[in-house]
Amino acid sequence: MDKTNLPQGWKYEVFDKIENPIAKYYSALSDYGNMIKFSDITHPKTSNIFAEFDDYVNIKKEDLKEITFEQILLYLKNVVPKEGQSKKDFLIKFLDQRQIQYDEGLWDEAI
Repeated sequence: MDKTNLPQGWKYEVFDKIENPIAKYYSALSDYGNMIKFSDITHPKTSNIFAEFDDYVNIKKEDLKEITFEQILLYLKNVVPKEGQSKKDFLIKFLDQRQIQYDEGLWDEAI
């Protein structure tokens, strides 16, 4: 997603980037007006089957109990997962502790 060409009121922030010989990885938070989406994106470099994976969490803003995009972004930027954990795991724990509903899943784009 291009951060400079978003519809009015939308926000998009990449907060982690990693690259190795196998893939490019990044984490992002998007504000679509009525929904906030966390994404762990993987772009395989050598796959002949998949172009992208998105391990996501969608949260309706009406369910956020006055928690803002900026607060979630700051939390995700500062949390430090231990081995075997992800920032998605921390976000889900954060949401569960506050009894905030969300939808999670894995989306992939075939080549």
